[in-house]
Amino acid sequence: MSSSRTAFVVGLGGVTNGGKTTMCRYLERLFSSNKYNLVVKTLHIDDYFRPNNDPHHIYLDKYHHNDWDCLNAIDIDRFIRDFQSIRLKCDLLLIEGFLIFNIVSPSKDDYQYDLAYFFDLPYEECRKRRYERNYDPPDPEGYFEGHVWNAYIKAKKEAFEQNKNIKLELVDTTKESFEKIQEKIIQDIETNLKRRSKDMK
Repeated sequence: MSSSRTAFVVGLGGVTNGGKTTMCRYLERLFSSNKYNLVVKTLHIDDYFRPNNDPHHIYLDKYHHNDWDCLNAIDIDRFIRDFQSIRLKCDLLLIEGFLIFNIVSPSKDDYQYDLAYFFDLPYEECRKRRYERNYDPPDPEGYFEGHVWNAYIKAKKEAFEQNKNIKLELVDTTKESFEKIQEKIIQDIETNLKRRSKDMK
């Protein structure tokens, strides 16, 4: 398949430690393989975090820590510029990150998804996974319980309100196996790429 128009865009967003990056890497390897013969690119929102000393950050006095769980922590302009550029250079663009469905662009043509999956987790499972990972800078004591989870609930509500024009599909790896979710997403991408290919003929 060759890129005769903009890429097919798949969004993998939602909860921290929900499996987004693992899914993205698997899909990238699979659809880049000889089986599909696609040019696949990825964008990871974590690559767009502002430096710790950036003045755009919101400082949380309670934790003596920047708020890394809001859009101010991300260089959104650079992210959208890269999105617009990269989608012209590939067949399939995978976008992964915790706030990707909260980003609002002035024009829907600038930033939109063909398939969108919102990863979700129950509180206790999310907390457990969060504490198993190391962050730079590290989470201060009580940051997850007092801030991260509340920020996530707010972001989740806003994401579904802001994306009524697309179907945000909720996935939870504690309710369905990662492998089954993986199979479902692969099938969705395959089906849509075939349909798209027919439409372009």
